[in-house]
Amino acid sequence: MKDKFDQIMEKFLIPMSKFTGPVKDSIYFLRRDGCFVFSHGYYHPTPGEFIGKIIYYPTPDGDSDIWGRPYQAMHKAWANGEHVAILNDVQIRRHYEIDPSLDPARPRPLAADYTIEFPLKDFVGFFDPHHSMLRCAELHPVVGEWVEKTAHLFDFPTAKMGVTGSLAYGKIEEADMDFDVIFAGSLAENARVIAKIYELAREPKRKVFEFGKLWPIRIYHENYLICPFFVYANPADAPLAQARVSLLRAGISGEAKVADDSRSCYLPITLGLEDADLVGGGLRSLRLSCYDGSIRGEYRKGDRVRFRDARLLEVDSGSGKFPMISIDFHKQMGKA
Repeated sequence: MKDKFDQIMEKFLIPMSKFTGPVKDSIYFLRRDGCFVFSHGYYHPTPGEFIGKIIYYPTPDGDSDIWGRPYQAMHKAWANGEHVAILNDVQIRRHYEIDPSLDPARPRPLAADYTIEFPLKDFVGFFDPHHSMLRCAELHPVVGEWVEKTAHLFDFPTAKMGVTGSLAYGKIEEADMDFDVIFAGSLAENARVIAKIYELAREPKRKVFEFGKLWPIRIYHENYLICPFFVYANPADAPLAQARVSLLRAGISGEAKVADDSRSCYLPITLGLEDADLVGGGLRSLRLSCYDGSIRGEYRKGDRVRFRDARLLEVDSGSGKFPMISIDFHKQMGKA
């Protein structure tokens, strides 16, 4: 007899035989050993693999319940009765501790050092965001209400919406009432949603403070929290998709002015920089890429940003080359 976990997977999980790719951002995959793995961005340099992180792994003493089975979170922990975030560098170290199949000596992706490459052949299935949204609405009527209210609020077609986070596999976190919603529209459609979020976030009642910080693109709406994830409908629009990357210099520090913030709410966060002042001299105009999703939407046009211990990369997109500062987590950068 199938347990509750298997019954839910039958409704939500899509077999890998039906995965046609490419791997986009914010997709959950279920590995053969039971690990839930979350894809990061669009830069997947090794054929047949994708970059991401383990979000939950099965363990008998895990403090998270996923449909009746014990799991442990990789990205957050309980402390004094509340969840606290686990920083990216600690998460990566824990990957090697809990997964003996990972080789610590294998170089990690040059443009995303705090991620891991996972072979697609190791997975039994994936959670399509739109499919999961429809199944969630059937399982939890309140999710259907969130979908309709959110679509109305942003005048956005539900056909281009999906879910991620625990909703991807049908689990609603009732204590938080978070709606982890994916907007997979065109660049222009997503930009209108982003602009509306910034406008609404000016209202004090909508501001979201979690894990000790303000989240600039999360907002409260009525009785739930909208946590948006923006996905390129056309993966070719992602700055690093299909790119070849090489290291020019490590240990870069400096500051620059944000000239283009149109991709600051995607993962990776990508900023166009000007008036740059790099320690040791060099470029005045370049891009910055950051794989820490906790600061999505935080940097706006006109801000001056400082960075340290970064990598200076040359990115060959296939249609041209450009220099890029690569950042792994938020402590490497800040507003000047």
